[in-house]
Amino acid sequence: MGSLSAGGTFISQLGLSPWLVYSVAGFAFYLILCSSLRFQRLNSMRRRFNYPDRESLSRMTNEDAQKIVHAVSVYEFPLLYDLALKYAIFKVGFCYDDTSVLLTSYVTFAPGSDTLAHSIARTNFMHNPYLQSGKIKNEDMLYVLFDNMYEPVRFMKLYEWRELSDMEVAAFATVWRYLGDMLEIDFKAELGKDEWKDGIEFFDDMVIWAKDFQMKHLEPSPSITKLGETLRDLLLSAYPEFMRGPMNKILMVLVGERLRNVFGFDEPGMLEASFTYTFLLVRKFVLRYLTLPRIFPEQYISQPDAVTGRIQHYKWLKDPWYTPATFWSRWGPEAWFRRAFGLKIAGDGGEVMRPGGFLFEDIGPRNKMGKGMEETAQLARIAHTRVAAGGCPFALPRKS
Repeated sequence: MGSLSAGGTFISQLGLSPWLVYSVAGFAFYLILCSSLRFQRLNSMRRRFNYPDRESLSRMTNEDAQKIVHAVSVYEFPLLYDLALKYAIFKVGFCYDDTSVLLTSYVTFAPGSDTLAHSIARTNFMHNPYLQSGKIKNEDMLYVLFDNMYEPVRFMKLYEWRELSDMEVAAFATVWRYLGDMLEIDFKAELGKDEWKDGIEFFDDMVIWAKDFQMKHLEPSPSITKLGETLRDLLLSAYPEFMRGPMNKILMVLVGERLRNVFGFDEPGMLEASFTYTFLLVRKFVLRYLTLPRIFPEQYISQPDAVTGRIQHYKWLKDPWYTPATFWSRWGPEAWFRRAFGLKIAGDGGEVMRPGGFLFEDIGPRNKMGKGMEETAQLARIAHTRVAAGGCPFALPRKS
């Protein structure tokens, strides 16, 4: 008691309010706590998976890679990871909701699992007619794979409070390498080889190849301009009317100069660019120094229901496909916001939206929904043979 009294007397002599001093001390403690915990998950993953240096990355297993990527997507950087996937889908012009469901399934479900095999099988089922007719080529498939591997890494480097570590980049590369094998992409035909010492080398080679692909194939044209306008309108339709103008300007900053030229988009003004980059810098600072690590994971999709096998989807863009109409999703704060501005909420659209969740046979154009079950099952069995959880895709055979 004596020391507390003496402390209070000293503060009074300085002419300071005790509450001010305690508030400053509390804030300082909070800053120290944030700094001490901010890298805890990354350090924990390094200890858990034991990939301390570049040399160790050559033995990264498919299972470890999937767990690392999943942690990045649901704990470390869920917002920017989701935005990066939206951007990747935007670049290649696929149907957002179904593509988003499949991409999320790829990193949510473990290699070697039946669920992953079925998600890949459904993708292969939808792609096969186009591959057989020549409308989609092996190089197109590889570029789409590259985009989904590369954009999250790029977004974290540019816009997040820290960039991904070598271990995390290698994990992204490892995941997309084994997914490429399951998708029956011929790496050697495009890259000239199919063996790499680790995920970093694979990632770097893919970046070099993709730049050449972009120079050859991503050129402005009337059809590309029309596609860009359609995709932009789809993305903006997820926002209230009054936000679409400002969001369009921010989008024009984020897509970058090359994609703006390809799609024929207008250049953003200095004011819009300054605002966007200032906002992102402030966000970086706040997350790095003023925010505690996330405790609860972001949930994009559910695990398959034990009885029906259906999977629910929680991160929809415009229409609530496969989203359950729960009390929270219809009457929670986000739902009230969406109601106020005339946007759809979970449950709107009725049974057409499949509120009970999806089976992978439901994924695809509406005229193929529920079709191709036997073909998908056969393709799933094939996909299952192409990856093993404990497999190590970059473990080169030792030379005798």
